[in-house]
Amino acid sequence: MNAGTARLPGWGAALALALLAGCGSQDGYHAAFHPKEALSGNSRVFQAVPEDAFTAVKLTLVKQGFTVEQADLRSGIIKAARNLQDAEDPSVSYNISATADLTRAAAANGTMVTLAASQQTVLHRQWHTWWHLLWIIPLFPTGTEYQTVVTSEGSIRKESFYEDFFNAVGNTLTSQAAPAPSAAPARGEAAGPGEPIFAPAPAAGSPERVPLKD
Repeated sequence: MNAGTARLPGWGAALALALLAGCGSQDGYHAAFHPKEALSGNSRVFQAVPEDAFTAVKLTLVKQGFTVEQADLRSGIIKAARNLQDAEDPSVSYNISATADLTRAAAANGTMVTLAASQQTVLHRQWHTWWHLLWIIPLFPTGTEYQTVVTSEGSIRKESFYEDFFNAVGNTLTSQAAPAPSAAPARGEAAGPGEPIFAPAPAAGSPERVPLKD
């Protein structure tokens, strides 16, 4: 009996050491700046001055449903976030955070746009509470309870995510550079050089002038 009692502290110490060792091994963040952790395909150079590229990035984020939380042209930083509902499962949503950095590129009138994004996958649970007869048989619901659980989170590493973003920015830049269609001058207005001149319509009831035949 005494021998068995003497072994208990030894088992307890071993268990405590194992728990400490397990906690101490959670240090993967030390590799955050290792080359293998760098994102791929999240930078692109656009042939546009930084001011135009900055506007295009901001417009692209807003068009895609992001809320712009910070936009500083001086530093070239734009931060935005969006909550996206899963297209197939209504109980799942995604909290997306994105940071865009704009830097003048070496090429003339070029701007390098770099995007970093992270996401949280959130599961929304809902269930009813019931009134039970004799604490056993549920008879009717008395309320509804909700719970949200983060099932996964981390950086978005899929290159297609960044490819879609850059394609959208490029389309916005193209639409910004397209010349606006010129409006035709109204009747009676003086037309510019090379534009057709429209004579005013004759007043109602006035006879039209018909050229005489020779």
